[in-house]
Amino acid sequence: MIKLGFLTFLLMASLALGAIVESHIDTQSRIGYHTVAPTDLSSHRHELDVNYLVKFPNPWSLGFGLRALVEAAYASNSSRYPDPVRTRDSQDIILRDLFLQYKGGPLTLKLGSQQVVWGEAFGFYYADLVNPKDFRDFGIGPLDRNRLHIPMINAKLNFDDNVIQLIYVPKPFFNKTPSVGSDFAFPFSRFFPSQDFTFNDERTLPVSIKNAEYGVRLSPNISGTDLSFIYFNYFDRAPVYESENNSGSINVLGEHLRLETLGLTLSLPLSTLVLRSEILFHRNKYFNYFDGSLKPYESNQWVGVLGLDYIVGDKWRLGLQVSENYRDRTVSGAIDLQSTQLITGHGSFTIINSQVFDLLYAYAPHDGSSLTELSYLIPLSKRVEILFAADLFNGGKSSQFGLFHPASRGYIQLKTYLGNETKI
Repeated sequence: MIKLGFLTFLLMASLALGAIVESHIDTQSRIGYHTVAPTDLSSHRHELDVNYLVKFPNPWSLGFGLRALVEAAYASNSSRYPDPVRTRDSQDIILRDLFLQYKGGPLTLKLGSQQVVWGEAFGFYYADLVNPKDFRDFGIGPLDRNRLHIPMINAKLNFDDNVIQLIYVPKPFFNKTPSVGSDFAFPFSRFFPSQDFTFNDERTLPVSIKNAEYGVRLSPNISGTDLSFIYFNYFDRAPVYESENNSGSINVLGEHLRLETLGLTLSLPLSTLVLRSEILFHRNKYFNYFDGSLKPYESNQWVGVLGLDYIVGDKWRLGLQVSENYRDRTVSGAIDLQSTQLITGHGSFTIINSQVFDLLYAYAPHDGSSLTELSYLIPLSKRVEILFAADLFNGGKSSQFGLFHPASRGYIQLKTYLGNETKI
């Protein structure tokens, strides 16, 4: 990991090198309420994003960014949110960018905390494997905001539109999962309805050769077709749970086990249409089953995604996407079905005065549940905008989305943008 002191030294050295410093400071404040009784406070959040990019006259640049947030709803709505939520999620400081980059000739080398985006799908993460995600709010909203930046070595070689990307992650980091008692927590009470239990989830593993993760992405550009072949050897970002009964008390551990993923992604422009596809093979992935206690079982998994976008200038965009997850093995008591499907539609429409209406609707045919994300963005100035939004979950109590029906919410969000570019 690149030390902050080293980056500070380079930043000070840029004073003598005629560097250009780009700064962005964004804030957003949100207040929201549940739309399902009890219609109490769901969010009272304030966030600060600070990002700096220093461009030197030579091929080097460096970046720094962090996010700080305070969620006051958990403390003020203590009748709904128990202690684990208030203590873990009421405030957070998240390191974003902290990298040094070299760009010269065919080579781009980026060292440090960053995000790497793989995949062509919208709405959900499929081939987007490298960075862990923040799922404390189900992972809805802008996908780039939910990615958690992690330290890595990221090298790209670009040869006449044919790109080779190599990734090395010395220390694995995992998804931020919802705390027990939060709106989107795993339903442990379904399996342990009248028993006390403790829960611990790994967030990272130590730096070591055996824990290192590595991957490659090959991207040939064939007649305007963006095609990528990916391979990643890593620890599953999502946990698999294992429970044990210890003198009448249940202890649950979230474990992250190593797996390999092979995949192919495709983006093909067809006039005003763009065809997108992802095919993934997860080898030796672990899933949960329940036979009186939570246990993991191993299976290979196939994931297929096919989508079509219709784009009209920069004002209108429509998309339709279908996906399926299939496991080649299941066991009695498996928590999830062997095969699940998702049909997702997305529309973004810019109307009068640059106001934007956005709709995402996801339907799960295997259980009839659905997720609807609605938003209406109104720019108040070049630097201030207000957002009216709602996230609605529907379906049976044990279905993919219906499980979180009580978490349905509407909110208002105010966001400000500050930034400048300075030559030193």
